[in-house]
Amino acid sequence: MQNPFSDRHIRKTLSVLAFFAAIIFSVIAMFTPPLAIIDASVLWFTSQLFVFISALLGVNMNVDFGNKTISVSEKMSKSETESNADK
Repeated sequence: MQNPFSDRHIRKTLSVLAFFAAIIFSVIAMFTPPLAIIDASVLWFTSQLFVFISALLGVNMNVDFGNKTISVSEKMSKSETESNADK
């Protein structure tokens, strides 16, 4: 078994941990008083965890409010770019 905390796997490990933390945090917020009312700070913290995950995984999102468009692209590492160029 590979070490999940090695330099090669730390981004994926952190993104999985942050994903589960965001889900757990939002579920706990649903069951604390007042029931079924989520405060804006909970939504903000959960969304920040999801943004952190996307940054670790290399997802780039651009929002153009003038043209009302959203574009999402995946940043590729140097090694992935070189391997795709070989194909």
